[in-house]
Amino acid sequence: MLAVGLVGLIVLVLTPVVARPTASPSVPAIIEIKGMMASKRDFFNDAKVKEILLGKRIRVIVDTTGSREISFSDLDKYDFVFPSGQPAADMVQSKRLSSNKEVHTYLPFVSPIVLATYRPYALALRDAGVAKPMKPGRSNPLYYEIDLEKFIELSELGKRWNDIGVRNYGIQNDNLVLAHTPDVCWANSAGTYQGMIAYAKNNGRVASNEREVAALAKALRPLYLAQGATTADRVPYYLAPEGVRIAPVVVIYEHQYLAYQLQRPKGDFDDYRVLLYPADHFESQPSFIALNDTGRKLGELLVNDPELRRRAVELGFRVLDADQGNTGQTMASPLLTDLLTERGIEAPSMNNDHTRAYLPQLDLFEQLVTTIGNCR
Repeated sequence: MLAVGLVGLIVLVLTPVVARPTASPSVPAIIEIKGMMASKRDFFNDAKVKEILLGKRIRVIVDTTGSREISFSDLDKYDFVFPSGQPAADMVQSKRLSSNKEVHTYLPFVSPIVLATYRPYALALRDAGVAKPMKPGRSNPLYYEIDLEKFIELSELGKRWNDIGVRNYGIQNDNLVLAHTPDVCWANSAGTYQGMIAYAKNNGRVASNEREVAALAKALRPLYLAQGATTADRVPYYLAPEGVRIAPVVVIYEHQYLAYQLQRPKGDFDDYRVLLYPADHFESQPSFIALNDTGRKLGELLVNDPELRRRAVELGFRVLDADQGNTGQTMASPLLTDLLTERGIEAPSMNNDHTRAYLPQLDLFEQLVTTIGNCR
């Protein structure tokens, strides 16, 4: 009897307990959203942005090209495009509308075109009467205002950096005074810069006909060619130690400089690298263009999601007030100024009321760019 009892006990202990299955909430599938974009790829390639979007079950896949190339591409396989400036955005929208295809535009943030340089060159330009501190009275300011017409005159007169006194600040450079740009046929920043100096050379007037544009392009092309071989992106050269001698003034976007400063340890900003803001201001408006409902989902997030807006500020962008992102208005939020101040970095002026430069209408702007760059 005892043996039988033990066997029964062993069987009881070894019998597995079968738990009832519990219902688990279904996890939404990750939505892949595919886009084509230019310099603002930095935003979607950012690890924090990817993390935020993945938390919303979204993965963004980006094909990179120049803004101008976007407007000539087959876009049917994409959910969105994100050209860096208005000319390319206008071309995309015009083509989509003429083909009765869907298009919705959002303006999540803006970033002015600027000339990035180093303090000795900024001081030499100041001494030549071409640049002045944006905020007078500051010691070692990070931001200067530059008169583009006077700057281009130095180039046209064949002036070298040594000629305007850069040697007084510990630099020897006998290269021509000019700004280096990316390929004008490829990059919005390069084309926009040519439009800005055309505006300055045309006595603060927008070229209004083909004859005016042809004359301006003829005058500007030699200066464009004088910079030598172009690259897709000037920022890596600017941030490299060799940049101070190879390309001492480069055309970039403000956010690229501010992102560099914000990535440094707090209180350890780089005051050797500075920005020159054209006196005739031009604010590049990167347009997020949704091509279908999937693209619209992402566009709405860029405009309204607090986490994405905060990260855009940390990447140096001037975000727009939330209710302006799809209205065409361009009043920047104070978030960027607040963050720079918090990090102990001088903030540039956010005032958009000063003199503005304007680009020619789309067909004339395209003529200007293709003539200067001998584009296809």
